[in-house]
Amino acid sequence: MSRTVFTGYTVKVEGLDSLMRWMKDANPKLHKAMRKGLKEASKPVLEKARANAHFIADDGTYANSLSLGTRKGGTEYVMKSTDVAAGVKEFAKPGAVRLVGKGARSSTQRARLRAGLAIGPGLRTVRVGVPHRANPPRVMVKAVEDSADEVKDRIDECLARVLKEVENG
Repeated sequence: MSRTVFTGYTVKVEGLDSLMRWMKDANPKLHKAMRKGLKEASKPVLEKARANAHFIADDGTYANSLSLGTRKGGTEYVMKSTDVAAGVKEFAKPGAVRLVGKGARSSTQRARLRAGLAIGPGLRTVRVGVPHRANPPRVMVKAVEDSADEVKDRIDECLARVLKEVENG
């Protein structure tokens, strides 16, 4: 498993991107069937993430904001959220604060806050609404970790099915 920026983890199958390029050149129908199979293989991750999200937000808005995005021509699927507070809901620890005011984006000010030093004038800290029902990571990363083996098995089944189609002509 390799880490991606903010979206959690990806399940990487070595050589899949070159196989997909070959299928696209050799037989577009097989390529399309494989992409469809990969999308189906990744669905358990989204289902588990949505189930996890209901534990931390009762109203369902966070669960409904989760989706799977595709990269690299359909060979990589990434879980993402349209919720602006997704990072906090996923990773923040209870008691987390953020800086508010002019210069709040300054890395120096954030470092001073972490070190417990006085922050600059015009800045103040605001508590972040952190879910208290689970420990971080709460939703996306946990779903990928829980279903990685299932996804790999489904990808293997999909590949076997597509290769059988090639064999049968």
